[in-house]
Amino acid sequence: MTSLQKQLAAIAASSTHQLDLKAQKVAHGKSLLFEPRVAASQSFENVYFICYEGFRDLCSLDPRFVQFSRSLFSEQSKVEDRTQMTQKENDKLNGVLEAFMTMVGPRLLLKPAEKALEWLVRRFRVHEYNTECLVLTYLPYHNSPQFLALLSILPANPKPGLRFLHPYIQSPTNPPRRTIIYTAVNTPAFFNALQNYVVKVLEAGHQGSSLLSFWSTVTTQAIDGILDQSGSGRRGVQDQKTEDLLLRVFPVLNACMRSSNGSEAVLACYMIVIVLVTKATFEDKILNSLMEAAVISQNSETLDACLICLAILAEERSQVQLPPSVSKRLLRVSNMGQTLVSLSKRCRIDRLALGVALGALERIDGSEESQHGFREIIESRLLDEPQLSVAFSALLNVLQRCQRGSSEHNQLLDYASKLSDSPTVSHVLELVAKKSGTDLESLGLVLGSSLEEEATPQEDEDEDMLDADESQDSTPLVLPPEIREISFLDTNSSITFQKTLDVFELAVSSNRAGRFLSAEVLQRQVAFQTPLFLSFLVRTWCSQASMPTRVAALRSATSLIKSNHIPADLQNLVPYLLFALADPLPAIRRSAVACVAALSAKNSASQQKSDGTPWGSSKIYGINSTKVLKLSGEQMSGLLSIVVPMLEECAMDSSFVVTALKEAFEGTQSTKGSKNGLKTTLRGPIVSFLGSHVAITPLLTVRLRLLPVFGFLGKYSAPVRTNILLPAIGVWCFLSVTETANTCVKEHIALADAERAHIAALVPRESASVNLLNDVVSGNFNKERTHLLDAAFDWLAAHWVSIRSDSRQTLSQCLLGLALQENHTAFDDQCRGRSLETLRSIKLDTATLVSLLESVPSSVHMPEGPPAKKRRRTSRNEMARADFQSPDDVARLLRRLTLVLEIIEGSNPGDHPALFKNLFTILGELQQLKQQSGSDLVYLQSLILGSLTPIVNRIKAEKDTAEYQASVRADLLIDCIRHSTSPQVQNAALLLIATLASWVPELILHNLMPIFTFIGSTLLRQQDDYSAHVVDQTISRVVPPLAASLRAKHKHFLTGVADLLLSFTAAFEHIPQHRRLKLFSELARTLGPEDSLSAIIALLVDRYPQNKVQHRFVIDLLAAFDPIATLQAFKGYLDLVEDAAGSKGKLSDTLFSLSEKQPNQVEAVLNNLLSSLAGFAADDLLRPHAGRSFSKAFEPTQPRALFASIVETIIRVSKKVAKQQKMYQSCARVLGKCLDLLPTIDLVKSAELLLTNPDDEVKIAAIRSVEVRAKTVTQNKRPSVEALVAFLPSLDETLQWSEDLDAKRVVLGCIESIVARFGKKDTSAVATVAQTVAGAQSLSNGDNGVRILSLLCLTSVIDVLEDDAISLLPEVLPKAFDYLGAAIEDENTALHNAVYALLSNTVQRLGFMFSRDYLVPVLKLSQQSAVGALDVECDETRKQFYQIVSQHLEAQEVFTTIKSTWPDAIEQGFEATEEQLALILSTVESQTKAKLVKTSSTLFSLLLSVFKLRDATKGLTEEFDDRTVAQLEGTLVKATLSMTLKLNDATFRPFFAQLVDLAAMTSVTFYKFLTAFFDKFKSIVTSYSSYIIEHASRLLESLAKHKGESELRTALLAALQKSFEHDQDGFWQAPSHFSAIMPPLFAQLTIPISPSTSATPPAISAIVELAAACPSSTDTHREMNNILLRYMRAEEAHTRLATVMCERELTKKLGEEWLGLLPEMLPFIGELRDDDDEGVERETQRWKGDMERILGEDLDGMLS
Repeated sequence: MTSLQKQLAAIAASSTHQLDLKAQKVAHGKSLLFEPRVAASQSFENVYFICYEGFRDLCSLDPRFVQFSRSLFSEQSKVEDRTQMTQKENDKLNGVLEAFMTMVGPRLLLKPAEKALEWLVRRFRVHEYNTECLVLTYLPYHNSPQFLALLSILPANPKPGLRFLHPYIQSPTNPPRRTIIYTAVNTPAFFNALQNYVVKVLEAGHQGSSLLSFWSTVTTQAIDGILDQSGSGRRGVQDQKTEDLLLRVFPVLNACMRSSNGSEAVLACYMIVIVLVTKATFEDKILNSLMEAAVISQNSETLDACLICLAILAEERSQVQLPPSVSKRLLRVSNMGQTLVSLSKRCRIDRLALGVALGALERIDGSEESQHGFREIIESRLLDEPQLSVAFSALLNVLQRCQRGSSEHNQLLDYASKLSDSPTVSHVLELVAKKSGTDLESLGLVLGSSLEEEATPQEDEDEDMLDADESQDSTPLVLPPEIREISFLDTNSSITFQKTLDVFELAVSSNRAGRFLSAEVLQRQVAFQTPLFLSFLVRTWCSQASMPTRVAALRSATSLIKSNHIPADLQNLVPYLLFALADPLPAIRRSAVACVAALSAKNSASQQKSDGTPWGSSKIYGINSTKVLKLSGEQMSGLLSIVVPMLEECAMDSSFVVTALKEAFEGTQSTKGSKNGLKTTLRGPIVSFLGSHVAITPLLTVRLRLLPVFGFLGKYSAPVRTNILLPAIGVWCFLSVTETANTCVKEHIALADAERAHIAALVPRESASVNLLNDVVSGNFNKERTHLLDAAFDWLAAHWVSIRSDSRQTLSQCLLGLALQENHTAFDDQCRGRSLETLRSIKLDTATLVSLLESVPSSVHMPEGPPAKKRRRTSRNEMARADFQSPDDVARLLRRLTLVLEIIEGSNPGDHPALFKNLFTILGELQQLKQQSGSDLVYLQSLILGSLTPIVNRIKAEKDTAEYQASVRADLLIDCIRHSTSPQVQNAALLLIATLASWVPELILHNLMPIFTFIGSTLLRQQDDYSAHVVDQTISRVVPPLAASLRAKHKHFLTGVADLLLSFTAAFEHIPQHRRLKLFSELARTLGPEDSLSAIIALLVDRYPQNKVQHRFVIDLLAAFDPIATLQAFKGYLDLVEDAAGSKGKLSDTLFSLSEKQPNQVEAVLNNLLSSLAGFAADDLLRPHAGRSFSKAFEPTQPRALFASIVETIIRVSKKVAKQQKMYQSCARVLGKCLDLLPTIDLVKSAELLLTNPDDEVKIAAIRSVEVRAKTVTQNKRPSVEALVAFLPSLDETLQWSEDLDAKRVVLGCIESIVARFGKKDTSAVATVAQTVAGAQSLSNGDNGVRILSLLCLTSVIDVLEDDAISLLPEVLPKAFDYLGAAIEDENTALHNAVYALLSNTVQRLGFMFSRDYLVPVLKLSQQSAVGALDVECDETRKQFYQIVSQHLEAQEVFTTIKSTWPDAIEQGFEATEEQLALILSTVESQTKAKLVKTSSTLFSLLLSVFKLRDATKGLTEEFDDRTVAQLEGTLVKATLSMTLKLNDATFRPFFAQLVDLAAMTSVTFYKFLTAFFDKFKSIVTSYSSYIIEHASRLLESLAKHKGESELRTALLAALQKSFEHDQDGFWQAPSHFSAIMPPLFAQLTIPISPSTSATPPAISAIVELAAACPSSTDTHREMNNILLRYMRAEEAHTRLATVMCERELTKKLGEEWLGLLPEMLPFIGELRDDDDEGVERETQRWKGDMERILGEDLDGMLS
């Protein structure tokens, strides 16, 4: 196949067969519902009706389908043709079509869906243009009958991705599922198309369960098959195939695996992921991404499936640790452990559980969620021992990473200790520690079994066993250093204690603790008499030593107490045991519990035997020991009675002991184990006892841990706090930075934590605490302690609300002073910044804010209440009573005032109405401050105004506001607006005025006009949203009370608000366009649209005349209100116009300033107002809007009354301006346009009333409005149609009696409109009015306009009445003929066309009545029209009339009339003759064969006359030249051929014979017809040549004698040539025929050839065709050649030349067949080569060349 063939094939394949009707019919027959034969016969209208019904049902099922009613199922869709659309339009259409198909997919088996899709197939051919989407929509239902229907319409050769359907399309059968899966495996194009389709469906939210089930099944099985195929071959090839699959599948999963797509889609994705990872091997990076996607998509419905998917992914991963994002989300799942246990029965879950546990450990620090998750996993028993080992190994690693002593480390230890309570966990932990070589105790973790083993030895054997162990060990003894101190709790014993502690830790680590403690220097033997030994143990367990060392100290103390049999009062140990009970480490707490229990037991036994001197009471703290308060035995027992019962809780919770003690001392609840709690008599001594220890102890950690116990204020705690604790805190605050830092470093405490703990001990409602805090922030203690200062300010911000009111005021004044101090040290800068921050963050009460405001120097205060008017005028010069001496004083004052006002603004001033008076006072005093400071103080004004607004809003809700109203200063606000240069101040003042106006309007209204002037000149022109908000608020709050006030005072409302309206309308052009409508509509609503809307639009029209923007805005503004308001606006507008048109127009003068204008200017204003109103009423948007006022939603009386008033007002105005022509006409237009606003019924009634008005202009306006309405009313509005038809009698009456020509014209136009559209509804009324139209008052009127409209009206009447209009014809048609003649003469195009419209309609409707009497004059007039000087439109109208005549009149009449008028046509000239011939042609073409045969005799007679065309036109050379005659002959030939096609041979032959007899010898026209005749009918009519042989032979002989060119000879030869050319039956082979024609034909070669002719002479062409018609087997060729050879030797050179040319053409035509005669020709050729004539010689040489090319050999040898 060549490239050209390939291109042609491609074009044919993509062709839309626009010209192939059969192909188009086949395409139209493709249907989902109907058989092809039925579908092909259906029109799109019928198909749409069926399919739209289904679409409506779909919309009722799912409202989302409604959106397609404006596109795919709109009325416009019936005429949409995709083949005529551009590519861009088709792409847009494809998007809409595919959206519909995906949405309808889930409902595909429903009948409504089938019907809707039928429309897409039939109209938009989606099976051809959107094949893929359509097939994929149907594919989930591939076993259904609907899929078979789809297969029947699909293209025979689908796209590559759908090629698998080819065998099922050829013989429609349902494809099985295995075929689809096989295609998905082996055809990537189909697999990708399916995935992309599903993604598209999910993104659109159109998915259904059928599609998702189908997709998941096919995809999983396809992936399984693809991976099976990729499993063979080299490893690299396998990896490449797997990677290719990933690239195809991963984007789809990423798009589909979203919870927003629904649970079904997510579950399907999980299934695909499971198949994918179990069939192929992937890197952890890919598996991690899958896990993250899976866990993100899960919800409560898909949780189980998600966890199973994650479990399988976890099994496939090489690492156990889950991705952080996965573990984080899983830990948020509630009851994770139980869920995993339930799923473990369905799949392996242990590896996922281990990953979750490890993930929990990663964020276990301080996270209860992670701790709980880890515990759930461990307790669920999902992990075997090796997996538990991995989990606990990770736990130990986390412990090792944490900083020792940190809160995180302590929390982890506590958590690990709780876990170790389980024997299994404890066992695994020991194994893990042993395997990794980790010392659990060094980490602070003491397992329960170890502790029990340490605690179990018998009391009396404890130390003996230690000694025995130590005696058997050869390790050198570990002994304490030299000790000179009496007590290790003395402040001066720190160095010695540290040395001793280091040795003790060594002894504990080497199991020599017993021997070490038994050293004599530690005085263990007299431990209860001297404080050294026990103070060492106390300080050890309260230190930061290792946990085993601290536990050993507690156990030693416990052992000592238990072994003591001497009564001893150990009350001074209790505070330190309480400290141990609050320790973060569980091991320490458990050891402390044992010690407290032992102490309690010994205390109850020795209570009666004690000597009353507590242990260490005189020396425990050195010189401070005497300050320690003592407890009596009862008090000691009371203290232990509340501690012992809570020991179990203390062992579990480190914070429990402090909270419980605080509650016990505070008396809020009873402690466990005590029915009545702690006795009130015991609370004071016990609190004092503990407080003294906390205050005196040298151990900062002990103080900080126990201070929260005293964090309450009560009867028993107040003395302790005041006399003991707060002084101790004060002492701490006095310390230098170095001292506090050293103390904290020694005890491993962060300095900031220590500072916060001391400040946290303060109580908000305690005055002493507040005073201490005041001293701290003021720097009275220390100005270097920055952490202390931060802690103080943090405490203040956190507890401000709880501080007493008086203290708050003191503190606020202090903070204000600190914030304004001018020192610049580091402490002052920090203090200033924190004070500002605190003041702005805390919630200040009203009293505090008032005190702050009053703290501003009194020089800015004014007397209470507003000053008297007289005084006010002078007060601005005497505002301040104190004269500031320097600018610095003013600056400080302004800084203070600014800060106070900022604080007030940030404190929600609306909650503090008491500030109202003070703020107005300050606002007034700012005038003096402006002068002194030289500044406008814009910021201060904004602060005050911004604070006053919410206060006013709050005050308005109160009942008694008289006191507040007395403080209002409207004059100050007006000053802010008028004199300030700041938009912020102006806006704030406006908002405040707007708020005040709704509260105290009487104080505001007299100052309004300056406000509105300001708004119009500034705010309305701003672009920002805030300015717009200010204007809106001003309008909504200020204007209503203003309007109410004006109405209450009985003033004319519009006069009162004129300045307001003028301000707004003057600013219209400067207002941002997007805000105009909202602003003016709000203004109108606020003032009341019934009063203000008309004035607003009138002012806009007056200010911006002939402005399109203003015009459009007014339309939009009116449309923003209800229809009644629009009518009211029209009425008010006309009232303003009427007022302006009168002599005393006060209101209009106020609005339009008419008194300042000249009379011509006033007239221009009024004319502009009226013209604009007419334009508004005529607007396409406003007309239906106003018309809705007459709907059923409104009471009909109101709009009718309004409209009557509008009409009356217009008439009154028109009378007032009757002398001003322009204004009078404008009034008429307004009336007409306003009438057009009415519904049809009301409009007709109004028009009938207006027709009674003697004013013709009013009548014209009313009738014209009805005429316009008649053109727009639809047929289905029956009441409107009936009203219009009923209006005809009124029009008839007006036509009869009105003498005004304009009125007549308008009436006739209205009659024509009504009759043309609705005349069929009442033909009797139409007949009545027709008589008037045809009478003297209308058709016979002398005015051309009336005549034209009458003719057009009668045209419509004939359309309506048809046969009933016959009676009109005798009267109407003669007049029409007269008017036509006049129109032709006067060249009146409109009248000419109107007559032809009437005649055309008459012929069309009443053709049987249009006799020859009418037709003859019409044709004659038409001939005159054809040659007249009329325009092209007239020609078209006339030709249309001819066409109608040819179609609707009897052919007999037409042909007869044409024959009778044919001489007239010739006389008129070419155009008339041509149209007559065209009428013959169109009449012949429009007749059936039977009718034409019936009238054939008349037609033959006509044609025989017409064929004498050239004879008839002789002598008329001016009208007819050769070109025009040829054109006429062409039309005649077409008509004759058209007739021939419709006649049989029997009918035609007689006519042909007659025609031959008439014209064969002389008529060029006849031979031109003959040429076309033979050419068109070819061999069928060759036999007709027998009629012309004799005539042709004689004529040729005659022509040959004349030796000249003639048109007749050319026509004859052309006719003969066509006859020869199409002879297929051997007609011209007959000797009689051949011999008759050949000689005269060859004789034509003797005629000279015109030298200007380049074409082949007609004689030669005819001879060649004759030779071709005769076969070479006969002698005809030889006979012809002989004649030619004879002519070669003719004397005339032109004969020889013509002969050679003929021979050459014969050689070309016949080739070797003719060259068989070459031997005879050779001699003659030789002679001709040497001919005397150069032309003959050259032509001979060309002939020789032609022969050589045909024969393939050189003739020179033959010719030599």
